[in-house]
Amino acid sequence: MLKKIVSFYDHYHLKNNSYSGVIARNNFTYWYILQTLHQPLLKRLKTFTVLDVGCGVGTLALYVAQLCKSVVGIDVSERAIGIAKQAKQFTNSKNLTFKQTLLKQFSNTFDLIICTEVIEHVPNPQQFVELLVKNLHPKGWLLLSTPNRDNWLARIGYYRKFDQEVGHLRRYSVLEITHLLEQNGFKVKYTKTVEGPLRSLLFTSKLGIVIKVIKGPLIPLFHSIDELVGKLFGSSDIVILAQKHTK
Repeated sequence: MLKKIVSFYDHYHLKNNSYSGVIARNNFTYWYILQTLHQPLLKRLKTFTVLDVGCGVGTLALYVAQLCKSVVGIDVSERAIGIAKQAKQFTNSKNLTFKQTLLKQFSNTFDLIICTEVIEHVPNPQQFVELLVKNLHPKGWLLLSTPNRDNWLARIGYYRKFDQEVGHLRRYSVLEITHLLEQNGFKVKYTKTVEGPLRSLLFTSKLGIVIKVIKGPLIPLFHSIDELVGKLFGSSDIVILAQKHTK
């Protein structure tokens, strides 16, 4: 089963090539994650030890390494981790480590775990959340994002083929993901539904080539418009900041 999973995500990452730069804070792809990362709730970010679960080719981990004490990025894909390690060589990120492993095979404790677009891929989400809690210090933080099923495009079945192609096993409502986290050791502190239909279409269709021309001041302008459209038709993603609950 593990070999099958590794093979699937190695194949998925065939579209990704080597790179040598670190993304900027206004990066289009990670726009909402970076906004959340700079939330006042994470006011001691520079002292944090960080685990990036499902780090892919390491783009976000490389950015976070500039802000935090240390970062470990883990992913099941050998190809993704290979690209991430190569990218690290082009930076001065001495506080950053990449490992090919599953979360259940990993044991350490961190101040912050980043888990973006991962939980929808795992077969046992409750067990996965329990592992996230286990790898956090008391009152440690979780930054999580996952696809939202409460939007117009999801209701008409637009994402059905896309979800299958990228390995999504499910989508969550805000209530469902909040309940899952709070029943398994977290207290949700911040929730936002993001990615309206305009942005969503760019990431799930051939229109994605347009992203290359959305630069500079066009990036916040695009997201302002997309958020307005999202209020009418629903947003396709959920971003959450949760804290490990200590009794």
